[in-house]
Amino acid sequence: MKVCWQLWLQLFRRMPTLVVLSALFAAGAVFFASQWLRGEARMGVPAAMLFVGATWIWHVGQGMNLRGLCVAESFLLPGFRRRLLEYGAVDAAIWVLLPLVLVMLLKLPHVALIACGLLLMTALGLLMGCNPRVGMWVWPMFIVLGWVPALAAQLLRDAVDSTLTPLLMLAVAALLLKLGITPLLRIEDRETGRSPMESTGLERGQLRGAPGEPTRMGIFGKRIGALYDQTSQRAMQRALRAYKSRPDFSRRMVLVRRLLLPHDNPEAIVLRIALVAVFVCFYFFAVMHRQRFQPAIIGAYAVMLSVSRFPQLNLGLTRMRPNMADLYLTLAPETRAEYQKTISDALLVLIPISTLSALVYTSLGAVLVHALDPWHMLLVAAIVAASASMAALALHLIGPEGKSGRTIVNIVVLLGVMAAYWGGYWLVGEFGYLAGGGVLALITLSFGFGAWFAAQREYQQRAPRFDAPII
Repeated sequence: MKVCWQLWLQLFRRMPTLVVLSALFAAGAVFFASQWLRGEARMGVPAAMLFVGATWIWHVGQGMNLRGLCVAESFLLPGFRRRLLEYGAVDAAIWVLLPLVLVMLLKLPHVALIACGLLLMTALGLLMGCNPRVGMWVWPMFIVLGWVPALAAQLLRDAVDSTLTPLLMLAVAALLLKLGITPLLRIEDRETGRSPMESTGLERGQLRGAPGEPTRMGIFGKRIGALYDQTSQRAMQRALRAYKSRPDFSRRMVLVRRLLLPHDNPEAIVLRIALVAVFVCFYFFAVMHRQRFQPAIIGAYAVMLSVSRFPQLNLGLTRMRPNMADLYLTLAPETRAEYQKTISDALLVLIPISTLSALVYTSLGAVLVHALDPWHMLLVAAIVAASASMAALALHLIGPEGKSGRTIVNIVVLLGVMAAYWGGYWLVGEFGYLAGGGVLALITLSFGFGAWFAAQREYQQRAPRFDAPII
């Protein structure tokens, strides 16, 4: 039990937010269940829904925890697989057997259906945490059912009355567990380390929870990753040939950018925008075509998506410190400030890239929803994206290196972006493109330029660091 206790504590240490959220849902379920036992018949449904939500959230966290535990080195521990099985049995006893005993004591109907439903929700949560890539294929089923709610309700009533439904749910739960856990139990060689500054968007659901945890990607992700690597290699070769033919300052700066930002060359930018456009079109035609909403929201989301790249900057530069020593010796700067200025100037290319991305995403959204005034959104998005990119680059360039500090800075940036966008949208709508846009540009761009120049000056005064970060 000592091993199970330590495994259980890992979830509290690594994902306390999920633990607290699951506990709140469980407490709400207990409260409504107590009201239901006192005779309030309407309280039974919210109690069941809250408990199902608590189960799902808890096991999403457990799945993410398993991803960090099941690394190649862990399988060298004696009886590691057996200990995981024992831990799973304890977890099932808490979240499945105990509620089932309560159901039997209360003599509720459909005991087999409830038992298999609990197992299915547990397996679904584990799949979402262990293997988010496979878990994404579960959501299309709910999207399809959302198109035909009457048919979904009829299927639900027929499923409750059918004696085969528990067996089907049990089979689906077993399949989900296999899809989620089996890849974690394979012992594979660790892949070659990738640049912390890469920008593919493929690892958003594959965040590492512990040092050494492998990045697990499917066939589609590996193919797209290979395309990104090919674009970065071609861009580097072009930059090298150009520098050899005429070694001047501008081409030297391009080489530095290709090293620091491997996936921010023109080909990779087009590929990234195309992939986002495909997913946006699919989401719109699958979900949003039946809903009515204010088109201006699309511009706000596009700006927020474009600046979501910058939190990676602080973390990436921190992780790249040992490798940056080679770049320092290669550049051979006369002063430390010259080296720091080279790095900060190389990162400036992220500002036009972020602004361009926001404009493309806004234009795509305006076309999809047939916005009545797309130029209104495009003007505000262009101004806010440019100024927000400068501010975000400045804050993350000299900001805190701790996870909590980076999170706070990111929240501040996102809140500022939303306030600037909606304030600017109102200004342009009230005073016109020229007056409203001019005031918006004067305020936001002045702040962005001021933040960037102050951050660059501070960054140049700092001594370069090449020590390995403590993770």
